[in-house]
Amino acid sequence: VPLPQFPNPFPGALPPPAQLVGVDYNTSKTPHQIQWNFNIQRQIMDATTLTVAYVGSRGVDLYAARDINPVLPNAAGLFGVPRGNGTAGIVGNPRLNPAGAALSSEAPVGDSSYESLQLGLNRRFSHGLQYQVSYTWSKCLDNASGTYGLEGGIPWSDPLNGSYDRGRCLFDRPQVFRPSAVYALPFKQNRLVSGWQTSGGLVVQSGSPFNAIIGFDQSGSAVANQRPNVLMPYGQIVTGNINQWANPAAFALPAPGTLGNMQRDTLAGPGTVNLDWSVSKETQIKEQVRLQFRAEFFNLFNHPNFALPNANVFAQGANGTATPNPTFGRVTATTTNSRQIQFALKLLF
Repeated sequence: VPLPQFPNPFPGALPPPAQLVGVDYNTSKTPHQIQWNFNIQRQIMDATTLTVAYVGSRGVDLYAARDINPVLPNAAGLFGVPRGNGTAGIVGNPRLNPAGAALSSEAPVGDSSYESLQLGLNRRFSHGLQYQVSYTWSKCLDNASGTYGLEGGIPWSDPLNGSYDRGRCLFDRPQVFRPSAVYALPFKQNRLVSGWQTSGGLVVQSGSPFNAIIGFDQSGSAVANQRPNVLMPYGQIVTGNINQWANPAAFALPAPGTLGNMQRDTLAGPGTVNLDWSVSKETQIKEQVRLQFRAEFFNLFNHPNFALPNANVFAQGANGTATPNPTFGRVTATTTNSRQIQFALKLLF
């Protein structure tokens, strides 16, 4: 095989491996996390406590994936040059080891940081009522998110420069508001009106981050999901329209052989609003026998929570030029179910 491919250098002769990313065990570094917090708690009324907290953490020497046989930039800093003669695509420079192909491997080269303001209002169960309200305002940054197999995650866009991928964590949700409550109705006159209880929980949170991507290899570095250049402030890019969530005029194709200047995960997708509610009643039949009725409502207001939009900004034309992708920014799926209602009857003994 003149150019062995990772992870299966002998296709057809051997079954494909279960793990597609290698792990460099030749290291003396141990991934670790440093955590710190400061909080103030105060009882503000009977059975109710207010908590205000600053919580932070830093991840050091985290395992991250990158190509350890990358395409090397030339003296001009270019990963490749156009094919020319009106032919689409980029001719990439030789790899570090020209005899081999890409070799994705993980090593303790990642880092992360997290800072947050957390507010909590908690009332202990008293006079039939218990509730909890929490709000978090936070920011999470890293240069590699998610996991793949044992460790690591999505490979670096620039195998030689991890800082190019420093941006919002894939799981970053800047604002999260979650109230919940349980209330036991005070009526006790007879079996028909006693034993009723209602409870519910609301989730309101920011959307997950995403990238606008080019959709093809414009740099010649042979890495996936390359990012474009940004032409306007990030705060003006997202439109909020599910038919075109981001403004396509905000992006331009990088020069051939280069990576774009868009920071990783700077765009925010649709947020989430979801209310679940339930009503239940317990009726005492005998000393050790109870009958429980429940009515549960999921996504009570049938609020649509949309998934991330189509992120491909450009499509590559036959003559080597990029054309705008007409479906860029279009949302075609949801992340939660429509309203669902279920009833249950239990005999407890």
